[in-house]
Amino acid sequence: MSNAIYYHYTTVAGGHGIIRSRRVWLTDYRFLNDKRELKQGYTHFVAALPEHLRASFERAFLWHDQFNHHCVLSLSCSPKILSQWRTYADDATGLALGFSETFLNFAKIQLVPCQYESHESYALSLVQKHLPLVESSHQARQKYVGENEFMGWIHEHRQNFYSLVEDLIALKNPAFIEEQEVRAIRCVDYKEVLTRVSGELIVPYVEANFWEDDEVFSYMSVVIPEIWLGPKCNELNMTGVRAINLGVCSINRYDCGYV
Repeated sequence: MSNAIYYHYTTVAGGHGIIRSRRVWLTDYRFLNDKRELKQGYTHFVAALPEHLRASFERAFLWHDQFNHHCVLSLSCSPKILSQWRTYADDATGLALGFSETFLNFAKIQLVPCQYESHESYALSLVQKHLPLVESSHQARQKYVGENEFMGWIHEHRQNFYSLVEDLIALKNPAFIEEQEVRAIRCVDYKEVLTRVSGELIVPYVEANFWEDDEVFSYMSVVIPEIWLGPKCNELNMTGVRAINLGVCSINRYDCGYV
């Protein structure tokens, strides 16, 4: 098993809520800061398809996207990225929760490292990987003339579409390369998604439980082995985090001189 740790930058209130609830929220990709990212990857992918297969696949993916949600939790490979602290942790006053590989396995979510460069060649490699899905979409479109039948076929094969989305969602604008982002992803159909209100938006999301509800907090360091305080985080939060009693969880401060 990998010993890698992945960091989620958040506010003090957000971090406390995650720990106490033993859950993280993964948000529909269309509500990310740059909602164009999956669309750009999808555009590269479709452009690389054999021309005679494009229309059928695009129709299939359109229906799939209507009735499924592809939800994302942003993580990073490092707790020492100032831009992440400033953007996602309330101007560096928040926390970075370090999640272990065990968290990913227990929460049943897929981890996807972001692809910042060579988008077109990456998309071309995905065509080879997912060509069976593309070809079968074309065959199904020819076989099932009625939309309801075609939609039924798409639903039956949704796991294959999920696999494609997990690959496509890795594509990210090169301008953000310093974030060293990896994405935790869970794909669900519309019946499993929850909603919350954020500002003036109704946001679809799913919950992932990373620790049993009846398990003691003092063992939670198995899934959260590290917690980092931001450069401007109140020092008393170190005592507050220790009071939760997360066992041998390491509590640190990223002191980079940002004040």
